[in-house]
Amino acid sequence: MAKNIMKKTELQSIIREEIQNLLNEAFSNWEVKFTKSAKVDGVDIKKGHTETVKARGTSEAIKKACKQAGCEDAWMHVDVDVVKK
Repeated sequence: MAKNIMKKTELQSIIREEIQNLLNEAFSNWEVKFTKSAKVDGVDIKKGHTETVKARGTSEAIKKACKQAGCEDAWMHVDVDVVKK
């Protein structure tokens, strides 16, 4: 009778992969387009500038896009269009 014994490292690898797959399903790609030119927190944002981010929802997408653009603390003061890809 053959025994199916899995090593601890193999099991950990499988669990890690399953957790990563679960997390990836919760996130979507979002395209955040700045609709007005503005100088926010000393950063010039041009009209039409677009950032693509991975987020769980629209508010998180806007926050991440502002962080990438360099105006992290002013995410609620920018005009944007948000599209889920």
